[in-house]
Amino acid sequence: MTTPNNRDADAPRKPRRLREGDTVAVVAPASAWESRSEILRGIAGLEAWGLKVKLGAHVNDRHGYMAGTDADRAADLNAALADPEVAAIVCLQGGYGTPRLIPLLDEAAFRANPKAICGYSDLTTLHLARQAWGNEISFYSNGAMGVGAPDVTEFSKASLKRALFSDEPYGPIGPNPDDPYVRTVVGGRATGRLTGGCAGLLSSAIGTRVAPDFRGRIVVLEEIENEAYVHDGILTHLRNAGLFDGAAGIVVGDIKAKWSGQIAELSAEDIVEEVLAPLGLPLIFGLPVGHNKHHATVPLGALATLDADAGTLVVEEVVTAD
Repeated sequence: MTTPNNRDADAPRKPRRLREGDTVAVVAPASAWESRSEILRGIAGLEAWGLKVKLGAHVNDRHGYMAGTDADRAADLNAALADPEVAAIVCLQGGYGTPRLIPLLDEAAFRANPKAICGYSDLTTLHLARQAWGNEISFYSNGAMGVGAPDVTEFSKASLKRALFSDEPYGPIGPNPDDPYVRTVVGGRATGRLTGGCAGLLSSAIGTRVAPDFRGRIVVLEEIENEAYVHDGILTHLRNAGLFDGAAGIVVGDIKAKWSGQIAELSAEDIVEEVLAPLGLPLIFGLPVGHNKHHATVPLGALATLDADAGTLVVEEVVTAD
């Protein structure tokens, strides 16, 4: 099966390519750091790439499981978008709370300021805003804490650096350096622009001002380890809501089901096969994207080709601009 690309005319804006000496903002739209060393390591990691770091005014705040109040977290993000000194925004980390910012996000600032936004998991919300408001490539990647964390692999860090600094086509996403096997669930080939992120956040954004749009897109999905029925509910809702109608293909990264105490269990792979395979779209399982040891940066909005028979996803273009 070959799925045609119908999004060629929908070419996104590209964020400016970073150079040594550029300033990046570190803001915390989701959860706070647990130990101060986490943010200090992140700053050091970004500085080791030759970047200057500007911290959001509330990046060290905390409000329960979030890095400050909704108003303060949104204010930091909106300020970083509008700041002419800031070349890119690297979110501190994921966690919880970003969807609460949807009513507070400055749509005009998103549209007027083409600069990279980096982060994953809970930051899926911001990537949806980037695509909805201004149609710009953004990077589903480790955040600032990941850049400096000793337990984040060089594979993961290098993929983000390549996305931000390289003037060459981004190329293949993956394979996992420890386990290169990728399962073909439904064969076929598709070309389209990338969208997706954390499946639960995509599901929760349906009906909001940053609702996901999968039409003509290759959808990249991942999710934190959770009970099987939770994964089932999320993927089933995305399917039943019609999100995959007109999609080009599906790539499933890291998603694991843990034991919930139920008598009968399904694996995450079982759920993907039962819920998504009947859609008939080219579908692979197992690229290193998401909550795992290795996390390849995904340039959302970039043009890519999925060869499900070969188990590959290749970004065909340079993902930044001069």
